[in-house]
Amino acid sequence: MNVPGLMTVQPGQTALLDRLADMVGLCFLEERWHIAWLSALDVPPKRKLAITRAVIRSDYRATAPYGCVHALPDEAGAANAFLRSDLADTSWEDVQARSAALLQEELSEREREILNRQARKLEAASDTDWPARRIANGEDYLYFYSIGVDPAHRGTGAFNRLMTPFLLLADERGVRACLDCYSDRLEGLYGRYGFKVVERKSAPGIRLTERCMVREPGTPLPHRAEG
Repeated sequence: MNVPGLMTVQPGQTALLDRLADMVGLCFLEERWHIAWLSALDVPPKRKLAITRAVIRSDYRATAPYGCVHALPDEAGAANAFLRSDLADTSWEDVQARSAALLQEELSEREREILNRQARKLEAASDTDWPARRIANGEDYLYFYSIGVDPAHRGTGAFNRLMTPFLLLADERGVRACLDCYSDRLEGLYGRYGFKVVERKSAPGIRLTERCMVREPGTPLPHRAEG
């Protein structure tokens, strides 16, 4: 997917993919699902950061062949996002499985055991397949798998510069945009761009709620929002 105003990072641009993964991995150290996931692991913060960066790097390497990794030209923000039609005959489940396999290679045996067990506990609030079930009849849709803005560029409008081109493209194509998040702050931020919660999912015994959010095409966009 080529998004006007953004770079679509190619699989061979490994140095750029790694830089973006390092930046977004830093952001995801604050993300609530990853906090809950990594809470099972008794390791220093530096190692947890290395793991979140490995998560994003594995995602990028699995999705870049389908044109799903996008970034601002100044690298202040990046999004792993795709139109369902970008995947052609490949299933999202297969792409996720490829990413998971790449991540396993970057973890120790002990880390794999603990984090895989914790992921199973969080499974009820870890659904990324819901757009395909909710948007049926072969309709295309835009799905944001991950979004991150360099902490050094927060408050500069980088988030708005990153999100707006995607949503203008969705409007042009007449497709719905989907994403999920885990905090009231992000729910409010995405709400300013027209996303509405259509379902909430919780993991038993864990204070974690996944918000599944959808934006209808043509919903007005803010002139500028924080981020």
